[in-house]
Amino acid sequence: MDFAAELREELVSFVKQLAEVEKAFGFSTTLFKYGRHFSPRSPKPNWLRIGEQRNCFSNATNAAVKRSDVFYAEGYVLEPELQIPVQHAWLLDASGAVVDPTYADTTDHANFGIAFRRDFVVDILTNTKGQAGLLVNLHLLRRTYRDPALLEDVIIRGIA
Repeated sequence: MDFAAELREELVSFVKQLAEVEKAFGFSTTLFKYGRHFSPRSPKPNWLRIGEQRNCFSNATNAAVKRSDVFYAEGYVLEPELQIPVQHAWLLDASGAVVDPTYADTTDHANFGIAFRRDFVVDILTNTKGQAGLLVNLHLLRRTYRDPALLEDVIIRGIA
């Protein structure tokens, strides 16, 4: 098995364990049910500006609402150097490749997450006065989408 496949497998196993512990509608159960792998884009687009570290949710939402050629995604990223999955937000181009406005180098990263429709992202940001982080905010998630099936309408599945 190649190293990238090993990272992807480890990431899904991690999310599955969290979902089993969570046992209720939340970040991990939603991610395990609807999440998928995304690979990094190379080379990065010329327009991409790397934002502030540890501010991935704002970095990604800011770009996603300003650009019509990318989609917002949330989930986990696993870096080979760190070996601990981290909750993360990033962008996806039209082909479904990761365009990360937080990490300068994502070559060896494994991303597992969910892509959302732009109107949903704008609506959530408007309703929360700009608070970024859709899935990671459990109170927001449960208040806005008490039934997990409602999320199915705002998830983008058709990206390559």
